[in-house]
Amino acid sequence: MDFVTSELPSISSRLTGKVAMVTGGAQGIGAATVRRLVSEGARVACIDLDDRVRSVTQMSGGDTLAFVADVSDEAMLREAILEVEQRWGRLDILVNNAGIDGKPALLADGERRDFDRVIDVNLRASWHAMKFVLPGMIARGGGSIVNIASAAALVGFETLSIYAASKAAVVGMTRSAALEYGRHNVRVNALCPGGVLTPLALSFMDTGTTAAWADKHALKRFAEPHEIAAAVAFLASDDASFITGAAIPVDGGMTAH
Repeated sequence: MDFVTSELPSISSRLTGKVAMVTGGAQGIGAATVRRLVSEGARVACIDLDDRVRSVTQMSGGDTLAFVADVSDEAMLREAILEVEQRWGRLDILVNNAGIDGKPALLADGERRDFDRVIDVNLRASWHAMKFVLPGMIARGGGSIVNIASAAALVGFETLSIYAASKAAVVGMTRSAALEYGRHNVRVNALCPGGVLTPLALSFMDTGTTAAWADKHALKRFAEPHEIAAAVAFLASDDASFITGAAIPVDGGMTAH
């Protein structure tokens, strides 16, 4: 068998010519992902309900586009994706990062309105975004979708049953989509972060529990958002060209117990 080798692109330019969309790009993992993808040469659009998403794109440099909109609004999400495709002629990378924890509660104490909102943002919006980008990716011969799930999709956490259910569903949807669209060279993967130093994660921890949450990780610390963004960039790039249908823990050993 003959093997053909080629020079690999440098990390700083491996996404040159690619167009990406990041949902939930105003802070935390989303903002770090926007900065990382831009630094690797991609043109990046991001969408968030928080208007700070505009400053994230402005400070990231490069060719960027911001949308202030609710990802759970199907029409708004579709319009944003269409505008990206019309402006730049393509959309190669989708990062479904937008997510909420909901109100921590034991399962029997959960409320229907909280369940519906968590599912709308964490699951339904990811499904819609994938539906809207897939036709273009197929027509252009491929693409990469990275869904941000959670370690809570892989192991249980008390008072987070609704959130965990939404993220487990994201993992299941990721695996099925990978099987359905692999023949079109569209790769679909999920990342499962553990604790990350973001406003979302810290919102349900008080000072007394932060150390206890850090101790759940083999590395005995939380991740920085840029550490998750680095994994996103890898999956988005051709360096991950034979990875699809995976749910990859980026969790400092949280799920190694």
